[in-house]
Amino acid sequence: MGRASDGNSRSLLILAAALATVGLGIALVLGWEPGLRGEWVWRRNALPARLWAPLGIGLALVLLSAALCCGRRWEAGRPFHRAAWMAALILLVFAFQVSLLNAVGPAWVTPGAYILSPNATTYFGVSLEVSNAAEWVADYAAALPALPYHAATHPPGFVLFFLAIRRATAAVIGPPSPQLAELAQSYSDLFGLGLAPADAAAAVVSALAIALIGALGLLPLYFLSCRLAGPRMAICAACLAGSMPGLLLLSASPDLVVCTLAIATLSTAYAAWRGKTIWIGLLAGALAGIGLFFSLAFGLVVAWLVMWAFVGVCRAAHAGRYFRRVLLWGMAAAAGLVILYLGLAVLLGYRPIEVAKQALSMHRTIAATESVRTYWKWVLLNPLECAIFAGLPLTVAALWSWRALGDERLARLRTFVVSWLAILVLLDLSGTVRGEVGRIWLFLLWPASLATAAWSTSRAGREYVVPLLVLLQVVQALLMKGYLTVYSIL
Repeated sequence: MGRASDGNSRSLLILAAALATVGLGIALVLGWEPGLRGEWVWRRNALPARLWAPLGIGLALVLLSAALCCGRRWEAGRPFHRAAWMAALILLVFAFQVSLLNAVGPAWVTPGAYILSPNATTYFGVSLEVSNAAEWVADYAAALPALPYHAATHPPGFVLFFLAIRRATAAVIGPPSPQLAELAQSYSDLFGLGLAPADAAAAVVSALAIALIGALGLLPLYFLSCRLAGPRMAICAACLAGSMPGLLLLSASPDLVVCTLAIATLSTAYAAWRGKTIWIGLLAGALAGIGLFFSLAFGLVVAWLVMWAFVGVCRAAHAGRYFRRVLLWGMAAAAGLVILYLGLAVLLGYRPIEVAKQALSMHRTIAATESVRTYWKWVLLNPLECAIFAGLPLTVAALWSWRALGDERLARLRTFVVSWLAILVLLDLSGTVRGEVGRIWLFLLWPASLATAAWSTSRAGREYVVPLLVLLQVVQALLMKGYLTVYSIL
């Protein structure tokens, strides 16, 4: 009876996830643009999309997920074999990202356009004006109000990221070829930037580098999941996270760098907690500092860690002892963050407090011009948009899996998921972001894969749901690529 009931549960889950995917597909075909007209929408795609290559790679991702998640193969595998399969998963996700980048417009030209367009981001354009990085960083707080949007509301990390790629690319390619000169001219005509051939190549390299960094985030996600609930659950979570439409479609967005840094910080912090190693705690703090050097929104990851510790204290059998341990490791992480910023102050003259004040002030100024966006409507729409970019199949499965987290064997994972949900709800109610949260909150969407993986591995036979969910996620990503303008280049 129990086996038949569980079989019905699996079938109903897949049916619900499939219906959600079909419903979204019908809405997109009929011309629905997610968002609120007159305030913000993800616009309908006016360009033809070439989806055969992404479809083939997507199906390969489904087959790989089936091979890794079904049965007991992963648990029985040797460390070397696990590492090789994990590398294959990361490379396949990366290939999927690249194929989607090249699915619209001229192949191997469009990825660079995503980086160069002032509509998509302004960091690369600002990096073209930086000659002396140390002097520029030292004066960043004063120069920040004059910078274009995006760069004006963030610390200097992304500008330096693109500057480093530009210089590395110029050093590697040597004398530019006629093809690169032609590429640079096409970008210059399109965006009015006056690009050198090496910088045009760097734009394409930047897009590929960001996609690869995003795919590499599956590695710390695996290690975090493994420590929370074991290797079998961890590989299922990695496969599900690798199929998120946001990860696949926003593969040239700098937000993916923040996403991977967030996963790495949380994973490192938990490794320090479990291993009782101060040096790893210092590293976790340093990673948080690097995240804050790229985006002040990374403060949410720090808040997430605090919330995680708070929930842990509330459920601990010996709350006082647990709290003292939290304070100890919190101080170690804080020391790592302070050491990093002392180094930046000495080497580059960076003033993080002044930069934060100016960036937040600019954010308030820019947000004031968008006050026409209705608070309560976006409070309701933001979760829907997050669900779409995490993947409707994955979101349905995560909600379906909630009861599985009641198992005491998953107590550590439950604490993590509850703290994540608390941060996400509080962030939405704050109304600080109204629209485009599928991109802006990308670094908060991946825990849905952990909740789903917990259910999928809690009983024998349920793991076969994972490749089916990955298949539905792939279908949704292709539908979104075909019908929505995920990047606004012009």
